[in-house]
Amino acid sequence: MKNWGLYRLILGFLPARRKMNASDMPKADAGAVENVLNKHRCLGASLCLFDQTGITGTAAFGVSHQPGTAVTEKTVFRAASVSKFVTALGAMKLKEQGRLDFDRDVNEYLPFSLRHPKAPDTPITLRMLLSHTAGIHDGVDYNTGIVKNVPMSELLRGDSFTGHLPGEKWEYSNFGAGIAGAVMEAAADRDFETLMQETVFHPLGVTATYYPQKVQGDLADAVRILPRSKTPNFNAAERRTRPMPPAEVNPEAHYNLAHGSLCVSAPELAKLGMAGMKPGFLAEESLEEMRHAVTRFGERASNLSQGIGTFVLHDGYFLSPLLYGHQGMAYGAVHGLFFDPERQRGFSLLTTGASEARRGVLADLNFEMICVLLGDKDSGR
Repeated sequence: MKNWGLYRLILGFLPARRKMNASDMPKADAGAVENVLNKHRCLGASLCLFDQTGITGTAAFGVSHQPGTAVTEKTVFRAASVSKFVTALGAMKLKEQGRLDFDRDVNEYLPFSLRHPKAPDTPITLRMLLSHTAGIHDGVDYNTGIVKNVPMSELLRGDSFTGHLPGEKWEYSNFGAGIAGAVMEAAADRDFETLMQETVFHPLGVTATYYPQKVQGDLADAVRILPRSKTPNFNAAERRTRPMPPAEVNPEAHYNLAHGSLCVSAPELAKLGMAGMKPGFLAEESLEEMRHAVTRFGERASNLSQGIGTFVLHDGYFLSPLLYGHQGMAYGAVHGLFFDPERQRGFSLLTTGASEARRGVLADLNFEMICVLLGDKDSGR
């Protein structure tokens, strides 16, 4: 969509005024959150506030399926690109354990060669993959191949490389992030799902998975609201019927997990946000490395920089000079995980569908939620 102004105008004619259940959230925050969700025509959402001590408030809004099932705090969502931040947590933990080197040639881990065709002698590193500077993009071959489970090495022989060289420029890539997960799998000699369970989820007491088939309880659909989908774009029931792949190390196939396939509820995602906000799971120096701005987004968004699997948000409307986290947008759903390490507070937001309008990179919904929950309330935003 190029004309977001027209999109926003049409959005205003869609029905709104859904009610939110937020009995444990401060009344002022609950009212503001409900207004933002209605303004952006959200179909369903689960939201958690957190600080350094734990979860400080929860909210459930709308439905997880059309028609009917109400969202609760236990509802699980496919988190889309918020998964990239969680992948980075896992990679950083492996680095702390001495099992992974961010600046090592990934060819030393993978069973095949990964090289940019214009720079065959330039190593591509995990740091490049996790910061979208590896010279890899989501070409036609990737976008069709991921649906058909085409082997990674075959996709790398197609149109998956940028015109610029590795390390030269930022270009957001789901494929690059997926390759990072495959590198982690190959380095640790554990399939990605098992690796993340052992390295991240179990130590943090988090219930999450990369396979819809393993979700216990309600898994939400995702629906595009404009133009309105007649059927879910992400159909949870259909995804659950797909055969489970074997639990084996297979980086050729497992590039389709780390970039966006995490299934998690808002309270469990909040625990992962806390792990990235304060030392404990990771050392302070590891958190600082994740948050270090490797490169700016450039023309795409002047208020964003890229860390290791982490968005770095710098904007004058916020009390702290820098905020961190990640956005997810897929199948019509809009998600966000953002936090303020200086003031030790943050939020997780997962939706079943909402306005996809954006200014640059950040969705309007995420930006306004950041302003409401992490911003300067005296700024007038």
